[in-house]
Amino acid sequence: MNNVITVEGTEKASSIRVSNKTREMLSALAKGQESQEDVILRLIKLANNLSNEGTKIIEKGNVIGTKYLQKNKTLQISLKNKKYSVVCTYNDLSVIAIMQHKQLQNITRNPLEWELDLEIVNINKGFGWTKPSTLKIEEIRPIYLICIKQVLEETFDIKLYELLTEEDYLDEGKWTEAYDRNNLSRDSLNSDIRNAFSSDLREKLR
Repeated sequence: MNNVITVEGTEKASSIRVSNKTREMLSALAKGQESQEDVILRLIKLANNLSNEGTKIIEKGNVIGTKYLQKNKTLQISLKNKKYSVVCTYNDLSVIAIMQHKQLQNITRNPLEWELDLEIVNINKGFGWTKPSTLKIEEIRPIYLICIKQVLEETFDIKLYELLTEEDYLDEGKWTEAYDRNNLSRDSLNSDIRNAFSSDLREKLR
């Protein structure tokens, strides 16, 4: 007899017994109108991202270090009516994002220190892929900063509303305000952002 593959019309619901304390903790972790199931699914997704091959927090005696996994992403950017496809690599900050969560930050008001270390690997302006180092610094700088913002927003589930226009992106003060408001790393502000306004940006281009 052949096996029959059965597909239900709708997913069946089940119940999980949890204590009142656990239920309250789930409610406290909710973002916006998230249900408790939404919260659980988000936590499962975060846990899956933190595989054995992911970024690790390493403790040796009184010294705490971070071993980063590198991630890569292709971003589609429209800037002044020009469209770019940008391939970039950066440090996986998933574990930092979990630790940064407000409910886990009660023990300290100081920002966790990390660096995104984003690099632009390849870029396409609609005429084929080319090395980003071939672009003028005035053209690549806002693209680099746009990539930084996108990765930070996705990683930490935040909105850097200080940065909307090209003028905003090229304003170091706006970046400082965004980092301060979201309690982001001062190391990142110095190495990822402030270096973008100097000749050191060339080191971020392959």
